[in-house]
Amino acid sequence: MRLEELLPLVRGEGRYVDDLPFKGKYAAFVRSPYPHARVRSVDPSEAISKGALVLTGERLRAGQVSAGEREGSSVTEVLATSKVRYVGDPVAIVLADDPYTSKDLADMVTVDYEPLRPVNDLDDALRNDSLVFEELGTNVVGGNAMEMGFRPQDRELELELYWSRSAGNPIETYAAFVVPEKGSFRIYSNAQAPSVLGREVAKALGVNVVAEPVRTGGSFGAKFSIQKYLMALVAASKEFKVPVKWVETRTEHFTSSNSSGPERRFRIRVFFKRTGQVTGVEMKVDEDVGAAKSGGQAFKPVGILTGPYEIPYFKYEVRLVSTNKNPPGAFRGAGTPPHTWALERLMDAVADELGLERTEVRERNFVRTFPYETPFFRYDSGDPSKLLELAKAEAAKLKTSGYVVGIACSTDPSTPSGSESVRLKVRGGKVVAQVGYSPEGQGNEHSIRLLVSKFLEISPEDVEVELTTDVPSFGPGGSRMAVFTAGATKGAAEELLSKAKVRLGGEVKYSSGTFYTPSGEVKLTELDGIESQYAFNLENPKRFNAYPFCCNVAAVEVREGEVRPFKQVVFIDPGAVIDEELVRDQVTGGTATGIGLAFREGLLFREGSPINANLHDYGMPRAIDLPKIEVRIVPTPSPYTPTGAKGIGEIPVGVAAAAFTSAVEQALGVKVRRVPITTVHS
Repeated sequence: MRLEELLPLVRGEGRYVDDLPFKGKYAAFVRSPYPHARVRSVDPSEAISKGALVLTGERLRAGQVSAGEREGSSVTEVLATSKVRYVGDPVAIVLADDPYTSKDLADMVTVDYEPLRPVNDLDDALRNDSLVFEELGTNVVGGNAMEMGFRPQDRELELELYWSRSAGNPIETYAAFVVPEKGSFRIYSNAQAPSVLGREVAKALGVNVVAEPVRTGGSFGAKFSIQKYLMALVAASKEFKVPVKWVETRTEHFTSSNSSGPERRFRIRVFFKRTGQVTGVEMKVDEDVGAAKSGGQAFKPVGILTGPYEIPYFKYEVRLVSTNKNPPGAFRGAGTPPHTWALERLMDAVADELGLERTEVRERNFVRTFPYETPFFRYDSGDPSKLLELAKAEAAKLKTSGYVVGIACSTDPSTPSGSESVRLKVRGGKVVAQVGYSPEGQGNEHSIRLLVSKFLEISPEDVEVELTTDVPSFGPGGSRMAVFTAGATKGAAEELLSKAKVRLGGEVKYSSGTFYTPSGEVKLTELDGIESQYAFNLENPKRFNAYPFCCNVAAVEVREGEVRPFKQVVFIDPGAVIDEELVRDQVTGGTATGIGLAFREGLLFREGSPINANLHDYGMPRAIDLPKIEVRIVPTPSPYTPTGAKGIGEIPVGVAAAAFTSAVEQALGVKVRRVPITTVHS
């Protein structure tokens, strides 16, 4: 079936933010060239004399906003006032009649900085010689510890691992414009969860906001972090009473988007028996949260603390550590990919220590009975042993062909508790499904068309999808849409049919899009004006509701002394499938992301300053750098979701990185303890 929503995109009719009509002022930000410095003064007089409108932090007062469900960093200061804390930290916003003039005028704003010693990394930070937030008296800005089970007295092995910072790099960078209206401000942006971010902006600034959902050129968590810039744009629009537009540059995205991926150091002690059974894990995590006072990415792994394994004892300790870096966001997985990668490194290390097959250790530790519940999570359904058997068979074929193979397995905490709404209305011979989120390219509109078609027994061609501001929505995020869209659509469809029967009156039967009444047949699509709206809610005290499972086979080859990825085969349990092609597309993209993070991608800093903040130097793989990716779907439906579906947007990342790392380690004959794998590690 064709994805109808793609047709306008390939015709250049996608109507992204920069395609929408706009009249008003264009914004540019005055940004810090220093990673750490005091701001002695900001003098915008020259820019103002040339016609600029300038708003500084001294004139912008906003409440702090927590990241909450978005897992990223909280917003502490929209525009820096007394101190800048990373390269690109915004100090002022400058408005002019076109984007080029606004940038030129921003360069005329004079800022007197007093450079301070930068905090470059975790070790720098933990010495506390220089403090990112002096008022806290330490660079350890948060943390928590949790424990389940009893500490065993078995063999022990210690590991230190490192997962490097990365950049989300959506195809379309941040873009937004704000239009002041009577008593409110209307935001057009490519924000993820626009209605949620709109409410946060309104609360922080004390204004009324309407956030329009606009098509987004990619996100996967990155565009939750546009919130800080939306606050600046609304504040400037309020201050100067003009519409304001801003489009982020690629360099700005690298240095100052507040959306980088997690950077994490693990210190792990694993307990195990001679048989390969893992009896306990003690995992200490230092999370580099950059120039932020909080961050949720290190805590989301509590939802998959033991991965796909039954490990009786687990102690998890987290320290959140501030450095002079662009704060992290909630990029694809929002903190779970490093955890999956670390667990798989742990399983490989135990196998190597005992001289066992790496797959054998996994098999001996898998969860076998579902539902499976611990104090921190509840796995709904799955069969990881079956996935591993399929993976082993594929690996054997690849080994026979001369490739070096790594295998990794995982689960992921998809479908966090929450709510989503869908409105259905019959109009012009179609059933129109209205939603309140921004499409990001994952095929959610296509899924809604299929679901409406299924629940109403009509052709997908008779269904249209519209975006609106008045349907409550969180939208994509946390691998939730398969479950929440299905639940909301199912409820709305049932209510629509019920209302139609009331309108028709008498004895009415319904089948295949047609009502059969004593006076004749009436098609559902002929009942113009009938409308229903349904909010689907799903709650679990342990937060996450549906768990996909995955086993990946990564094959690499050594040519001319260089390890190159050849192929990755993904065996995935996505629960009941809405559309197989969408599952394959999602998993292929996530797998490519995971390979890139393990193989090449990593933001590098020297004395607090980024040194590879561009596409040329960063190491983002091109299509020709990636291996063949095959996706094999092996479903076990969830008993807790409306159609049995699970979320699969985030699970591919960590397991792909882990499988690739395992293969490279075996190909090189060395221990790989950090990613990206740019040098031989020992």
